[in-house]
Amino acid sequence: MREPSHPLDRPLPPEVAAGAAAFIQYYQKYAVFSLQWALRRTVLFGGIVFLAGVFFGISHGLTVKDAWEAVTVALAVGGANVALVGAGPVLGALVRHAGWPRRAEGMLIIVCVIVGMVLAVLADRWAAGFHDRLMAAHGMLSKPPPRTLPDIHYVIQRMISAGYELLVLFIANGGLALPAYFAEPKRWAEHWRRVELEKMSLAKSEADLRLTVLQAQVEPHFLFNTLASVRSLVTADPPRAVQTIDALAQHLRATLPKLRAETGVTQSTLGEQFAICASYLELMQVRLGERLQVDIRLPPELSQVPFPPLLLISLVENAVKHGVEPKPGTTRVTLAARVINGKQIEVQIEDDGAGLKLGMGEGTGLANIRAQLRTRFASSASFELSERSAGGVLARLVLPLEPVAT
Repeated sequence: MREPSHPLDRPLPPEVAAGAAAFIQYYQKYAVFSLQWALRRTVLFGGIVFLAGVFFGISHGLTVKDAWEAVTVALAVGGANVALVGAGPVLGALVRHAGWPRRAEGMLIIVCVIVGMVLAVLADRWAAGFHDRLMAAHGMLSKPPPRTLPDIHYVIQRMISAGYELLVLFIANGGLALPAYFAEPKRWAEHWRRVELEKMSLAKSEADLRLTVLQAQVEPHFLFNTLASVRSLVTADPPRAVQTIDALAQHLRATLPKLRAETGVTQSTLGEQFAICASYLELMQVRLGERLQVDIRLPPELSQVPFPPLLLISLVENAVKHGVEPKPGTTRVTLAARVINGKQIEVQIEDDGAGLKLGMGEGTGLANIRAQLRTRFASSASFELSERSAGGVLARLVLPLEPVAT
C-alpha cells in the first residue's frame, strides 16, 4: 500500500526508491508507475529512440534526395519509437493516480503494459507502412521473393524473431518495472521499520544523556556529605579521621572505575550496586563505630540481575544521614533484595533510626531516583518511602525483573 502521507508527485526516500544508478535516478526517485516516473522515463528513453528515428529519416532523405520526406519520415519513425517506450508507462500512471485499491491497481497496470505493447506494435506498423508507401512512390520498394510452403527453418526463425520482438516490447513498455512496483510496499515497510529503530536509538541516547546528568549530581552529593563528616573528625578524633580517609580512599578505588567505565553510567548489576553500598557502610562503620550495625541480604542468584546504577547508594546514604546520625545509641541498617511475583525485583533499605521528618523525601538524591525510574521504566517501577511502625524508615524499590545478560 502506498504511504498515505507521501504523494505520488514527490520524490521517494532513497531507501524506498527503486533505482540507485545516477543515469536512472532522474525518474526512479519517484514511485514506480507514478505520472512523474512515467513522464521522466519517457523523456529520457524517448529522447534516445526519437534520435534514432531522426537518423533513419536523414538516411531516407539522402536516399531519395528529398529533404521534406526526410523530415516526415523522421517524425513518423521517431514518434512511433516514443510510443514504443512511453505508451505502457503513461497508461499505468493514469491508472495509479486514479486511486484504485492496490490489488485491482496492480492487475490494471499489468493490463496497461500489455496494451502499451499492442499500441507500440500498431505505431510501428503504421510508421513502416508510411515509409513503404514513400519508397513505393519512388519505385524503390523491394518485394520479397514469393514463397510456397514455409520450411521448418523459416518457422523457427520467425518464432525466434517474434519472441525477441515481444521481449523488447515488454521491456520498453515498463515490464521490467513491474517487480519494483509490486515490491514497493515491502520497501516502505522496511523504511518505516528503520525509521522506528532510529527513533528508538535516539530516544535511548537521550535517556542515557539524562541519566548521565542525573548521576553526575549524585556522585558529588555523596562525596560532599562524606567529606563533611570527615572534616568534623579532624579536630575531634584525628586517628579516626585518618581511618575514615583510608576507608574513603578504598571505597573510591572500588567504585569509581565502575562509575567512570564506558557502560557504567547506564548499566550495572544488583551485585555491583550492593558491593558499592557495602563499601560505603564499611566506611561509615569506621566513622561511627558501634553506633552502626549493618545487615546485607542478597541471594546469590540475584547478583547478576541488571539494576540501575547509583539508586541504592543514595538510599543507603539517606538512611545513615537521617536515620543513624541523629539517633543516640545503636542503629541497624538492613539492605535486602528478593523476587516477587516472578516478574519483579524488590529492594528494601530499612533502618530503625530517627524516623521520617518533614521534607525528608524532597532531597536531590530522592528526586534523582524518581527521575531515573521514570526515564528507565515509566510506570512499571515504583519507589516508596514510609515510616516503620517500630520506628525508623523503610525505602522500597520495585522494578521489573530483567533477564541476566549472557
